[in-house]
Amino acid sequence: MPDESVWSGALNFVLVSTPVEMVPAAREKGIVFRLLHRKDHVPLRRQMFCPADPTFVPREHVVNGYEVGPNKYAVVTDEEYEALEPRRSQTIQIDSFVDFGAIAPVYFDRPYYLVPREGGERAYRLLTEVTQATRKAGLAKFVLHDREHLIALWAQGDVLTLMLLHYREQIADREAIRPKEAKPEPAKVGAITAVMQRLRGEYNPAHYIDEHRERVLGFLQEKARQQGTVAAPVSEEAEEPPVGQPEEQDLVRALEESLARTKHR
Repeated sequence: MPDESVWSGALNFVLVSTPVEMVPAAREKGIVFRLLHRKDHVPLRRQMFCPADPTFVPREHVVNGYEVGPNKYAVVTDEEYEALEPRRSQTIQIDSFVDFGAIAPVYFDRPYYLVPREGGERAYRLLTEVTQATRKAGLAKFVLHDREHLIALWAQGDVLTLMLLHYREQIADREAIRPKEAKPEPAKVGAITAVMQRLRGEYNPAHYIDEHRERVLGFLQEKARQQGTVAAPVSEEAEEPPVGQPEEQDLVRALEESLARTKHR
């Protein structure tokens, strides 16, 4: 199984079944900063704080609540939540096909590739050729990471692409933002069309880079080279202080003072 595989099972549609694995087709390349204590550069931890007590709440005392009204919650236990989770999919069963162009890009969520497992190469190749020749996308329901997704499947070259799709209720209503009716002047339409024709080209992803990310990375690398780096003291992971300990009360007072200052701004 590839290191980045997030799922493995069988892909079924029409009279064909083939073993496949699912790998991400896109990777997040964001720059992540850790929050450090200015004094000693130790990475900080987040804790749950109850402003009513006020105390820090241990993880085992935290429950899930769904807000059904203003300040009214339906509390759900871990056992109840687990009972509602869908069963993990062992197969992807394509049950219908649509023209690829019929799926509006606004419904695209997250792309993956399906790659063949050992022994499934011939059937996989057959599926890619058929979907590419027909320009059809297969639709299916599929459970990934405890969530049921709607997916679309089609071929890009010799590789099957699986796209997680948004459900209809996740898409904003276009009617609410539709501009008022206004007929454009034919002369302006013609002028803009002519400019677009002159600017026409082929889309090449290699021509576009995240300039801001490259600039920030360059700055960080140069700063580390010129000024060096800092290292946090090596120590064992500290346990969360029990409720009522002096260290915690000091933190509570600091939080209360911070909240008070915020309210008076």
